[in-house]
Amino acid sequence: MRYSREQLAERFAALDAELLRLAAEDAPEEDLWAAFEHLVHVPTASIDHDDRRWWWEQVYAAMERHGLTELSRRASSGR
Repeated sequence: MRYSREQLAERFAALDAELLRLAAEDAPEEDLWAAFEHLVHVPTASIDHDDRRWWWEQVYAAMERHGLTELSRRASSGR
């Protein structure tokens, strides 16, 4: 099954909603990452070749919006 860009955008909207909910509940970082990994897991073959760059841009933008890039930096630096 191939996802349209609109379907993928819906997945990112669901991701944003879930991450905002978890943040409001002051969930542990592991829960944020689990939600992120679950909602962005899409087989590469299901994304049209022309949309793959856009998809990755959305992945990284979501990470930035929700501070996940900072979490990963802290985890890797041992802080």
